[in-house]
Amino acid sequence: MASMKHVHLFRRYLSIALTLFQRLISCFFNFPILIKITDSFLSLYFMVFCDLRPVTVDLDDGETTVHFWISGHRRISRPNLVMLHGYGGNSKWQFVHQVSDLSKSFNLFIPDLVFFGKSYTKNADRSVEIQARSIVGGLKKLGCDGTGKGRISVYSISYGGFVAYKMAEMWPEMMEKLVIVSSGVGFTQQQKTAEMRKHGGDCSKMLVPKTPMDLRMLVKISTNNSLTYVDWIPDFILSQFIAVMYEKNRQELLELAKNLLEREEAELPVISQKTLIVWGDKDKVFPLEHGYRLQRHLQNSRLEIIKETGHAVNVEAPTTLNNLITSFVLNV
Repeated sequence: MASMKHVHLFRRYLSIALTLFQRLISCFFNFPILIKITDSFLSLYFMVFCDLRPVTVDLDDGETTVHFWISGHRRISRPNLVMLHGYGGNSKWQFVHQVSDLSKSFNLFIPDLVFFGKSYTKNADRSVEIQARSIVGGLKKLGCDGTGKGRISVYSISYGGFVAYKMAEMWPEMMEKLVIVSSGVGFTQQQKTAEMRKHGGDCSKMLVPKTPMDLRMLVKISTNNSLTYVDWIPDFILSQFIAVMYEKNRQELLELAKNLLEREEAELPVISQKTLIVWGDKDKVFPLEHGYRLQRHLQNSRLEIIKETGHAVNVEAPTTLNNLITSFVLNV
């Protein structure tokens, strides 16, 4: 009799333990703890190894908030370099392979574009112009006013290239040099439509993935061959990445993408800044022919092609890209 009581008691405790274990596992898989921990380590890396510190700037009486990573100890002997990211996560995740080297040569200003990372606006505008105004407004509050040592050079990739080009057009007095990497600046509506058809029509959904399959597709289109391991990453980890990077501002990110892809573009103005254009020869997002076209449009520019590299040059060839940026901006 006592033995049966012990058996029932054991089963009860075992059932409770299994239920708690199941809930713990469910919490682990559903709550994006792995990505949040990694994001925290990236912040620590930026601060400890790259001498960067986080700064939040409020604009327009609090309507817009722009988050920056900036050099903790600015040196007057170093030029200011602004780094503008594309789609695919916040600035930390996109520039983690580059900031350590670049922080040794430049005073860095690395913003999260609006609706990415910790940057946000209540403004209903979803154009490239609102991004440019927000970044410039933040930079001016941080001392980059376009005079003396307050001038900047800008390194931009993909979507960031559209923003940087608009900044160069609207505030030419601020910007000395411009680096554009893998960006569809100047695409006509016909060219946009043709490229979108190659990838299934609605590229906004590809840029803002909702499922692990979507994210795998985005990675494969953006790279040549260095990230084939994405197929081996478990779905729950990719789902956590999506939850952290896209879910909070999903609708706004989709609206930004649609505005970029569907708006009718006026003729691309010719900017005055000396410009370095960098392209991967295996780019499947914006084909290399567009790099040549952009170089012909800008007389004060040169084109550098990186072999066996796709759209995500910052991930596949960060050292080569850093060397090109440094030598161009520093004239070495």
